[in-house]
Amino acid sequence: MTEDHPNAAAYRQAADAFRARDLARIEALVDPHVVWHVPGNHPRAGDIRGRDALLAWLAGMTEVGFWLTEHDVFANDEHVCALSYMGARGPGIDVQTRVVSIFHFRDGRQAERWFFPEDPVAWDRILGGTSS
Repeated sequence: MTEDHPNAAAYRQAADAFRARDLARIEALVDPHVVWHVPGNHPRAGDIRGRDALLAWLAGMTEVGFWLTEHDVFANDEHVCALSYMGARGPGIDVQTRVVSIFHFRDGRQAERWFFPEDPVAWDRILGGTSS
């Protein structure tokens, strides 16, 4: 087995930190001016700009029972591609979809992220926290 590219390893560390609810660790792995582009028709959609805004957004994901699991992660010196399963599980909701995430990395930290969910309806339910 080959070792992960350092940017892939940094992404995996951030995903593990999210699962552990370790926002301080995530803070060290994202650029202060990070931008996440979150698609969809739900209250969490839009551009999240800046590390503080991202950390607040991530903290709010607990309330919808959000989870993620990586299928594969690959990277080079500028980009990471994560193939994941993302979902929400809790009272009144149990939904998931496959998601491709493309990241731009700068100096070993996430600088920008784009999400491409396979099922946009499921994605809206996941991030909207509703069962319908």
